[in-house]
Parts: sequence; structure tokens; C-alpha cells
Amino acid sequence: MTTLTNLTRAPEIGANSYLLRSGSASVLLDAGMHPRMEGWAATPLLDSLPKDLDAVILSHAHHDHAGALPLVTRACPHTKVWMTSATAALSEPLLHNSVNVMTRQRRETLQQEYPLYTHRGVDDCVLIWETVPLQRPLTVAGSDFRFLLHDAGHVLGSALTEIRVGEKRALYTGDLNLARQTLMIPCRPPEGPWDTVIMETTRGAQPTPTAQSRDSLENDLLEAIRQTFARGGSVLMPVFALGKTQEMLTLLHHARMDGRLPPTTIYIGGLGRVLTEVYDRQRSLAPRQHASFKILPEVRPETFDPRRLTTLRPKAGQIYLVSSGMMTPHTTSHTLARLFFPRENDSIFFVGFTEPSSPAGILRTAGRGGAVDWGDPHGPLPIRCEIRHFDLTAHATREDLADWICTQARPKKLFLVHGDPEAQEWFRQTLALRRPEMIIQQPPPGQPVPLFP
Repeated sequence: MTTLTNLTRAPEIGANSYLLRSGSASVLLDAGMHPRMEGWAATPLLDSLPKDLDAVILSHAHHDHAGALPLVTRACPHTKVWMTSATAALSEPLLHNSVNVMTRQRRETLQQEYPLYTHRGVDDCVLIWETVPLQRPLTVAGSDFRFLLHDAGHVLGSALTEIRVGEKRALYTGDLNLARQTLMIPCRPPEGPWDTVIMETTRGAQPTPTAQSRDSLENDLLEAIRQTFARGGSVLMPVFALGKTQEMLTLLHHARMDGRLPPTTIYIGGLGRVLTEVYDRQRSLAPRQHASFKILPEVRPETFDPRRLTTLRPKAGQIYLVSSGMMTPHTTSHTLARLFFPRENDSIFFVGFTEPSSPAGILRTAGRGGAVDWGDPHGPLPIRCEIRHFDLTAHATREDLADWICTQARPKKLFLVHGDPEAQEWFRQTLALRRPEMIIQQPPPGQPVPLFP
């Protein structure tokens, strides 16, 4: 029997990691870190890993899917590690950045467990990675396991994982997007029906307005930027260094070129620049739109130096496209926001997912005229700048995922993962009504369950 064990500690957007076992063979799908927890509490259930783990397959380079990989390879040094070329090129600098963040957190918060791994640990981990192209079969010696990777349309290099055991077929989605982005091509999942699908549920609690489209959202964002500039303001856009930075740079550049935006200075963070260089180098090696377009030479963004924060005064017509997207304390976007709060002409625009309990989510809820606890010794800070959200998501909407499951994937069994409880519950209720014959499960942490019906 083939089993699936959810190694994420709770049913939420957390440390994504799923263990497959068939006979004596074992394969791990992703090895993430929880984006809101600290120390060992942020890791998957590593004690459940077999010492003779055969392979790890990484769906993409985001921290909640890849951040614990050095811990896994340290515990299981003889395992194979498979990922696409772009995911490998993006994961290496991101993991080294994680070491820097953990080291800083140890210094600032006295978190004695940090760093959970070192730069040397990342280097040792990278040495055993094997990059694999899409559609090339992967096998585990002495087992019935077969795997194929398919483009997921989420970020550069992201992949769906097709799992074959004998005549049975399963699909692990990782994160996927079924609609166009500025750079990424929409995911076209392989044909069903499937025996089993392991599906992300990130946006299950977020209904999509019926009149909303990617074009309308992009136009609304550009109009809001123009209005900010017209009143003499500047714009802060908290973004993830991977994915959203490159998408927004491309969108803003095209808008400048066709006259929808006036000339403007765009600032990005240092990590955002490093990852954008990867997007440029890998532009013809991974599926994406504008394959001949080199972002950095064409857009020419300025690299923001955090040492300027103490003396910075944002000027009219500037855009600060800096991380983190969740505005985590001590990141550039969190610190820079303090300068924007009291300035009525300025704007803070969110362009992607904001977890409700994160500083970004709290700021969105408070809005203009509200106040937020921003770690200031004098108490909550009043917000006088404009606050808006434009849902330029890199995840499939819940409506698109539900339609795909019901009309194309048509699995006999569906596992709901990678989503907060209310998000998973929406999918459970909705899909149970639309496909009552389908087995729907939310795999409990740490408990093996049969992969196939």
C-alpha cells in the first residue's frame, strides 16, 4: 500500500511537506518552513522522516516549500534531491538569505535556536541537487514509484508532480496558477481523471468578484499610481522578492513604455535584484512569457540600500518595490512603512496575498484613518496615507480550482492541503456538493493515510 503522511504541523499555510511511502521506498514532496512561526516550531515534522529517505522533490523555491531543505538533507544525507533548473537557481540564494535572516533574528530577539542551519549547510545541500527538465521520467530504484514534473504557472520553475505507482496516478499541485500573469504562463495540468489529487487551498477563503479580471486589476493599479503621482506622492508596494518583484517590474515597465505611467524611479531590494538576475538568466530555460525580455537591463531599477532608511524622505513619483510582502518586522517594507503612514499624498499598495494576522494583513484591515501597532514605543501609529489592495495573485482562484477538479481532474480521492482551516472547509463543502462520489480528506499531521482510494 502507498501512504501519504502530512508533515505540516497543522492544517494551515505552513511548513509544506508530504511524505510518500510504498513498500520500503519513501519520497518527500517539498520541505518548507512556516512563514509565521519561529525556531523549530517553524519546521515540518522532521522526526517522521525515514533515515533512508530515497528522494525529495521540490515544487518551487518559495520559503514555505523549500526553507527546511538543508535540514532534511542533513538528516538524510544519501537522499536524492530533484527540482527544475530555475527552482535550483532561485533556491540557493533564498536559502542563504534565510541563514542571514535567522542570524539577525538570533541577535535581535535572542532566539537561541537560530540559525537552524548555516551557510556551509546550504552549500552542502546544494551539492547533491539534481536538476530535471519538465516531462522527464524520474524513478526510485527498486520501487514502483515514477514521477513526472509539469509546469505549474506559479513562479519561475514551479512544477506539478505527477506520481505513478503501478497503474495508479496521483498529482501533487504544490502552488499553481490557472490564469495568466505578466510573466508566467497559465498552468495547463495534465489530463484526468486521476486516482488522487493533493491540492493547495490557499485562496479557499477568498471569493473572487465576478467582474474582476487581470486586465481590470492592472488598469486599476496603474490608475491609482498615476493619481498618487498627480498629488505629489510616492508609492510603497510590499512584495515577495521571488515572483511578485519580477511580475511587477515587468508590468510597470510595459506601462511606462506605452504611456500608461509617466517616467518614474523604481527601487527594489537586494535579494529581489539577485532573484531577478536568475529570471533573466533562465528566461529561455523555463516556461514564461516575454522569453527574450531581460528585466534588469530594460527596466533599470535602483537597488534600495536599507542603510538609507534613517535619512530617507520619499520623493514624488517614486515606487518602492521592496520585501517582505507580509511586512514582517525588521524587513525593509515594514520599516519603510513608518515613513509613509503620516504622509497623506503617499500610498501603500498591496498586490498579492496578505495573511490576515501578518503586519500587512493588519495594515490592510486598519486602512486609512485607522491605527496600527508597529512596534513603536509611543503606541499605535495613525495611518494617513492611502491603503489599497489589488489582487494580482500568483495562486489559482478558488473558483478556478473547483472547476478544474470537477470538470478536468475528476479524482476519485482529493486531499486538501496548504490552506488555513476556513479555506480548506470552503473546498470541502463546495466540492462535496458538486462531486458527492469523490472522497475528500484533510490529512491529519503525522498520520499515514492511504494515498489511493
